[in-house]
Amino acid sequence: MTPDANAAAVLEQALGDAADPNNPFGWHQALALDEREAFPETLAAELARQGLLLHFIPKADGGRLGSITEAALLMRAAARRDLTAAIALGQAFLGSVPVWLRGSAGQRGRQAEALSAGRLAALALTEEAHGSDLLATETRARDGRLTGAKWLINNATRAELVTVLARTNDREGLGALTLVHLDKRVARGFTPLARLATHGIRGADISGLAFDGAGPVSHIGNDGSGMALVLEALQVTRIGCAAFSLGAADTALRLALDFAQGRKLYGATAFEIPHVRAVLTTAFLDLLIAEAVAVGAWRGLHTDPGQMSLASAVTKYFVPTRCEQLIRDVAVVFGARHWLRSGPFQKLMRDASVVSLFDGSTAVNLEGIVLQLSRLKPATGSAARLARRFDTSSALEPFTGNGLELMGPGFDDVLDARLPELEVPDRSQRRTAAAFELAQRAASLYAAESFRHLHPAWAELAAERLTQGRLIDAAAPGDRLLALHREKRWFSHFAIPLH
Repeated sequence: MTPDANAAAVLEQALGDAADPNNPFGWHQALALDEREAFPETLAAELARQGLLLHFIPKADGGRLGSITEAALLMRAAARRDLTAAIALGQAFLGSVPVWLRGSAGQRGRQAEALSAGRLAALALTEEAHGSDLLATETRARDGRLTGAKWLINNATRAELVTVLARTNDREGLGALTLVHLDKRVARGFTPLARLATHGIRGADISGLAFDGAGPVSHIGNDGSGMALVLEALQVTRIGCAAFSLGAADTALRLALDFAQGRKLYGATAFEIPHVRAVLTTAFLDLLIAEAVAVGAWRGLHTDPGQMSLASAVTKYFVPTRCEQLIRDVAVVFGARHWLRSGPFQKLMRDASVVSLFDGSTAVNLEGIVLQLSRLKPATGSAARLARRFDTSSALEPFTGNGLELMGPGFDDVLDARLPELEVPDRSQRRTAAAFELAQRAASLYAAESFRHLHPAWAELAAERLTQGRLIDAAAPGDRLLALHREKRWFSHFAIPLH
């Protein structure tokens, strides 16, 4: 195992066998709670007790966050068991990143204190009337007080600290918005909105907050810097979201393979049916492709932060959508059983679909890819930088958040070799169907290049899968899938022991 994988291996051991029906941290307990639309208190508390939230606090602030990869693998371990708990704790990181990037010493200290004690945080960006149109924000912060309402917020009720996007002056455009810090332990004048019923993660605390002179609140960063700070923070958190999808996909593939090897059909196991084997082998390859994109982005936050505006959009688009498709693909192995509420697979299908929605929807990220593509020129020195980025055996300097750029440096190391294959439209055409198709193609090329750097021996198989979309029934990935399953390890480059 690489050094970044050690903490996840320890957490897996602590949480035990996810398939054990008597394990309070396993799939069966998660399913039972989901049926009652109850929050997974026991698992969330255990994850906090095991120190997961400490990995959301920079080392400079007394936490354990040095490696983004290490933190992401911990989140993947949590997501492998229950996305409801994993996403709730992940929201604490989302609400904290702006504080780590631009917060005052007092704000940083308060954030670190809450997370160290296992208490949660949230980021309140959206409003019911405006959705992802953040420039239309109506919530106002004046004289240290908030008025208005935020809606569709995870942890809105449970979070102790809330980072809120608010209008703080009468300027036009971006400069009117500021992020403010609300400490619910001392603030007054806020009211939780009704909890919203959801299709997936049904036990999640998704609701909102109404503000009637709520406060006191304090600015995070300068007045008018809110949108720039949001966009910087989202580069970090969109990349982190890949861990949720990868954990869910691992469990989906594992459940399907378990079923295929145990199900007898026509005198043999279901896995021995060529089509079933091809479906599962292809799903394994898809999982590794998605993971390669994530790994390059996780490490890129350390090695090449200026390039993460494009990497974050690609990662947030490609990894959730690829993993959602993977889950739908392996559902065929179960036949009609995948739809029965008596098993965990149907919960997984519902839960995984939510990851594409938060921290910027699929459409938002596709538009972001187009905007970045329109600026790209050939790079120099890409080979050396990429070798370092994808060498997971090498340690990196601790993550600081320094060097993030809203629009990138005008080149991208991963995509550089494939630029001649892309005909980039004018920026004015960024929301057309053709532009979105271009963004999808660029993301596939980005994924192929990422995979080539992490798994060069299977690069041609991945390229075939990405370009032609057909099933890949190759011996090497199929044998590797079975070996990892037999050894009870993650379906991953990191091959972490399950328990």
